[in-house]
Amino acid sequence: MAQQRIQLRHFFAAPRPRVFDYFAGHENFGRLWWPAQCRFLSPAPNGDPADVGSQREIRVGLVRFEETITRYKPHSDIEYRVTRGGPFRNHLGHMRFSDVPGGTQLDYDIAFDCRWPLLGDFVSGVMHAAWLRGVNRAVERLMSA
Repeated sequence: MAQQRIQLRHFFAAPRPRVFDYFAGHENFGRLWWPAQCRFLSPAPNGDPADVGSQREIRVGLVRFEETITRYKPHSDIEYRVTRGGPFRNHLGHMRFSDVPGGTQLDYDIAFDCRWPLLGDFVSGVMHAAWLRGVNRAVERLMSA
């Protein structure tokens, strides 16, 4: 079974701390993946709701999985793994935020193996399409805040 890789990139005409803080919010992150619902489960051991060890639940219809933050470098990096459920194995998501002229560049890489044989390309395509819809809503929310 081949590993799926999705590479996403988006420019935001907003300062990096503002963009990072938006994506670090579990509820905002969930809005990217419409029609997914995201629910905060538990904070990091230090009590921070977004730091390493914090967990969220993602639901898409009947599919449910949990993600755990594995790297959190304020205003720079967020990395997470699916730690329970869903169609994924070895799922790793990594968001990198960098300053560029006029705003912030988000580079978002996702890699995973699909638990369901022959559906990896389909799941990857659905995730990519959902991102394209969701990131436009993120831009609207960031610009109106």
